[in-house]
Amino acid sequence: MLAHFEAKFHRWRRRFSRSEWAIRHLGLTPIEGKSEEPGLLLIQIDGLARRQLEDAIAKGRMPFLKKLRDRGHYALHTFYPGIPTTTPAVQAELYYGVRAGVPAFSFLDRETGATSMMFQPEWAKKFEARFQADHEGLLKDGSSWSNIYSGGAGPEETHFCGASIGFADMWKTGKIRNIFVFLILHCVSAVKIAGLLLLELAISVPQAVRGILRGQWPSQEFGMVISRTFIGIGLRELISIGGKIDVTRGLPVVHVNFLGYDELAHRRGPGSRFAHWSLKGIDRSIKGLYRAALRSPRRDYHVWIFSDHGQERTRSFATDFPGGIQKVITDALTAEGFDTPFTVAALGPVGHAYFTNPLTDPQRHTLARRLVDHGKVPGVLLRTRSGRITWLHADGEAIVPGEIPALLSTHPEPLRAEIAKDLVTFCENPNSGDLILMGWGAAGAWTFAPERGAHAGPGTDETQGFLFVPAGTHLPADSTDFIRPSGLRAAGLALLGREPLAAGRHSGARTETHLRVMTYNTHSCGGMDGRVSPRRIARVIRQQSPDLIALQEIDHGRSRSRGEDQATLIAKELGYHVVFCRTVSHGDKEHYGHALLSRQPIEIVKVAPLPQAVGSWWPEARGALWARVEIDGTPVNIVTTHLGLSPRERVIQMEALLGPDWLGPVITSEPVILCGDFNLSPGSPAYRLAMKKLRDVQAGRIGHRPLATFTSARPLLQLDHIFVSAHFDTHRAFVPRNDLTRLASDHLPLLADLSFSSADAGTTTRT
Repeated sequence: MLAHFEAKFHRWRRRFSRSEWAIRHLGLTPIEGKSEEPGLLLIQIDGLARRQLEDAIAKGRMPFLKKLRDRGHYALHTFYPGIPTTTPAVQAELYYGVRAGVPAFSFLDRETGATSMMFQPEWAKKFEARFQADHEGLLKDGSSWSNIYSGGAGPEETHFCGASIGFADMWKTGKIRNIFVFLILHCVSAVKIAGLLLLELAISVPQAVRGILRGQWPSQEFGMVISRTFIGIGLRELISIGGKIDVTRGLPVVHVNFLGYDELAHRRGPGSRFAHWSLKGIDRSIKGLYRAALRSPRRDYHVWIFSDHGQERTRSFATDFPGGIQKVITDALTAEGFDTPFTVAALGPVGHAYFTNPLTDPQRHTLARRLVDHGKVPGVLLRTRSGRITWLHADGEAIVPGEIPALLSTHPEPLRAEIAKDLVTFCENPNSGDLILMGWGAAGAWTFAPERGAHAGPGTDETQGFLFVPAGTHLPADSTDFIRPSGLRAAGLALLGREPLAAGRHSGARTETHLRVMTYNTHSCGGMDGRVSPRRIARVIRQQSPDLIALQEIDHGRSRSRGEDQATLIAKELGYHVVFCRTVSHGDKEHYGHALLSRQPIEIVKVAPLPQAVGSWWPEARGALWARVEIDGTPVNIVTTHLGLSPRERVIQMEALLGPDWLGPVITSEPVILCGDFNLSPGSPAYRLAMKKLRDVQAGRIGHRPLATFTSARPLLQLDHIFVSAHFDTHRAFVPRNDLTRLASDHLPLLADLSFSSADAGTTTRT
């Protein structure tokens, strides 16, 4: 009943949704008939290192991400971006699987002799076309917001991206028209954005003036005003609204990139209060996008949150050395007597020097040594014509890749070898310089641009971004210590059903050796939003990784749930064994009842109806399923049931379950688990009957407050229980309550971690 009213509320809310309104009035096409198919929402926080994320969470700046982490719903991983650690290179690997696709944010294209930056539309389009020639984009049929490339999304679905921000592109695809239509139709949102912009200007302009009075460069300070206002606020709000519209439409994959933190970290440093200030607004936007995705009626969305790289706190050649790196290279060439014009592209802590007149390998080595010893460049990478790569630094030289891990003493052990291999690919990029200047070194990090935070090199923070994914997410097998963009791409393609992920592991998979049991009333897989989704129930189960699952209110062939065999669908999604117990039938094909899922094969002992009380005010056939599952050589009896609604009926049914025809003969001699939706609360007569022979996993445990499971919206009642025989010790009992479990059914699942009690059962603990 409560679920019915809440589903109706969700339908009315969708009817008045601003996103639905935008879909209708902007002429956008919703995707219908795909509500059970997976969708992927990628949310990127540009430039936020894992260490900075953890610091921001600890200081209360990202409460929503903290909630995802603390409730056990999401698992946190290290995201290694590859080398160079720049967004264009990361997105080339993420979208197309191309490692080190570009050697920097700014470089010289040896085919044309031109130098430019990757946010230039023609430059971004040119290199993306090269990637697309051999690889399909991850964002095919989806949308791209505030990225470098389209990622395979169509021109009309690519917004505020480097490859699509030219005026001609925006005019041709109708984006300029849509902006004005949006401002008219969404006047409330437009007024909100305008107010935020004005407020930010009022705050940032006086701060910029104070910075100039303290000796800061005026161009940097007023550039920061623009970054704070129009990128940190304006663009953030626009792409948040756009992302919500796209998940409401049901696009299969949507990638939204928040640039505000990265921009401010460049100006003031990655750990500055100034940069971290932007994270509160980003956290709020992520919360809105996450909830819009979860509530989408047109797609079953998974939300992955990540950063493409981190940043290092840096000193700048541009401000500390008159003439900057250009002058340093000029002086070195003059001192060595080398007469050649050169081009240097050095936007960040990695620079590429290109010489018009080719220098020999010994000449380049001599020049590199001078740049390090006299020019104070922390490091120089030199690739000889034979392919040998050397890293010259203040303490000597190292051969790449073999001797590089020893230089990376501040990096985690598994990451060092990967960085060393990537340096080879980086140096072999055809557009890399004749000399590659590295700002990272043992004495600290330097950048060649006028900034206090930078990224592109192999620094400790810039090579360790983060990835937040729901527990149970299928990731590549080699992502135990970190995951790189190509690994995330493979996981995304597998989720979308476009490419298999043959060998893999599940994110956040538990390492405990306990036997984990779950009981869950699925409400016929009908969520509180009115959407019937067995796959969503499977997601809830996968997040908890149980060994035995007792499901109640499962449909088999019923027209109200698309005629699906829900238990089999769920088991197939999880890779578990399954048996079904029907308690109510409508004709020959439509059934309703319980199911048992297990990692191990299931032996059915008994499937039978339970007695009914005469004159029950809500008569419904009730039954139970008794099975045996072998756990480490020990047969475990498990019974799943769903008792009646009247107190007298529940007493009769509990007596039957504990009596001679059911569990009575084995309770003292064999391990027994009795679980399900008993429709009874602790202390009731039927509950007291169960407690005479079994133990409630939630009762009498020191430090544990019994948790309710009904309703999922506001759990007030303990209707679901797990009773165990004396053969078990309970290590933990818990009820996962998060946005997914809140929506998937009208009950929350109940879980217990058990081990065999050697004192009572004489069996070995599960390993």
